[in-house]
Amino acid sequence: MMPEQFAESRRVIDLSHPICPEMPVWQGAPAPELLPLATVRDDGFAEHSIRLSSHTGTHLDAPAHMIEGGASLDSFAPGRFFGRAAVVDARASRDGVIGRGLLEEYGQAIGSADFVLLHTGWARLWGKPGYGAGYPVLADEAAEWLSSKGLKGVGIDAPSFDPPDSQGFPVHLRLLGSGVLLVENLANLNLLPPSGCTLAVFPLPVRDTEACPVRAVAIL
Repeated sequence: MMPEQFAESRRVIDLSHPICPEMPVWQGAPAPELLPLATVRDDGFAEHSIRLSSHTGTHLDAPAHMIEGGASLDSFAPGRFFGRAAVVDARASRDGVIGRGLLEEYGQAIGSADFVLLHTGWARLWGKPGYGAGYPVLADEAAEWLSSKGLKGVGIDAPSFDPPDSQGFPVHLRLLGSGVLLVENLANLNLLPPSGCTLAVFPLPVRDTEACPVRAVAIL
């Protein structure tokens, strides 16, 4: 099948938030800067300088983010950022905590998946006050259960897998310590089926980086 035929036979859904200076950022992180270096009118071509945190917007965390000597993103083969996805509807999680019991309800889909995507509905607050606090997070026992499933990664449509005031970031440590990559600040998970889609979250091949923004997409 030619690339054009493949594209026409599949639906591709953007799961990323656009990067811009006024976008939400993690507490204390710098806002992105896009500075013009040249313009078509003055120079005959356009070019920008882009300055941003490695955890800007929809991004991928590697073990090196939390673990001394942990693997950086460039150490993974490209196939690690692509695979089958299971989507867990966690919008009704009690007290904003995603427990193991809910995940076990999706056990069959998770068992055949490379990635688990947690649809909390929190993306509806993107760009609004309150996005950076009070979001749903994984319970420790839920993170432990996921870490045993041989997954390539876990994603969530919220800023983090731990609360902003977390002591020690146990969910990050549990998953990253098991070699599970983390995708944060996803969008449009409401458009995905529980199973049957493919996820692509390719980072730039920046050497020795612990995280990187990605253009996350789902292919149906």
